[in-house]
Amino acid sequence: MRWGAVSMMIVVLLALAAAAGIIGSGLMAPVETSTATVQEGQSLWDVAAATGAPDVSEAMAQIVDLNDLHSSTIHPGQTLVVPVR
Repeated sequence: MRWGAVSMMIVVLLALAAAAGIIGSGLMAPVETSTATVQEGQSLWDVAAATGAPDVSEAMAQIVDLNDLHSSTIHPGQTLVVPVR
């Protein structure tokens, strides 16, 4: 019985490790990118929406990450790396 429990625990741990690897690989997938130049009056939301992404909030988060922004303040003429849909 003891070896059966140990074997079962090993199987469960391996399954969890495999599941974590599968889930993690989707989160770490590289993002295809392009560049966009901020126009007068554009907000970060506008730039993200212009990417055509179905989830503008997610696109905004990606733009912040890709450009190492510390706030949502952007300026006309600024070139940003943006995700491609």
